[in-house]
Amino acid sequence: MSIAVSALVRPSRAFRCVLTGAALAQLAAACAVAHASAQVRAAPLVAAALLFAAVVLLAAAARRPKTHRIDISGTGELRVTVQQVLHAPPCNDIPAARLLPGSVVWPLLMLLRWHVPGTGTRPRTHVLHVWRDSVDGESWRALAVALAAIGRRAETEYETPR
Repeated sequence: MSIAVSALVRPSRAFRCVLTGAALAQLAAACAVAHASAQVRAAPLVAAALLFAAVVLLAAAARRPKTHRIDISGTGELRVTVQQVLHAPPCNDIPAARLLPGSVVWPLLMLLRWHVPGTGTRPRTHVLHVWRDSVDGESWRALAVALAAIGRRAETEYETPR
């Protein structure tokens, strides 16, 4: 099986900055609501909820992200792996995944919804965020073209007959 596209998706610094900025915005909102607590009775509860959201966002930003490898074969088979060793060759022992409807390719971000068929009664749906700074420019273009081709092919499979 020849690999048409193989891209190493590293953790995105932009995504981490977005999470940190959202956490700081939640923290600022919590401080503003706590400062105005004299006028509103439910202000302490709202401030606590905003503070909880800030803590959750900061924990997500501090979590160590994983590196993924996306391999797309010449026939359109999609394989997604979590990389333990960054310079390892592509592995063909991993079952092929299926790209699901709802996956999108934007100029700065790709959201890939996928699952591996035949892994149980209810296969788990995964979402992989591929930010523009996660891959190099050449891999980004090749991945966008390959995913668009797989998406067009999948649209015909999901269409219902009239």
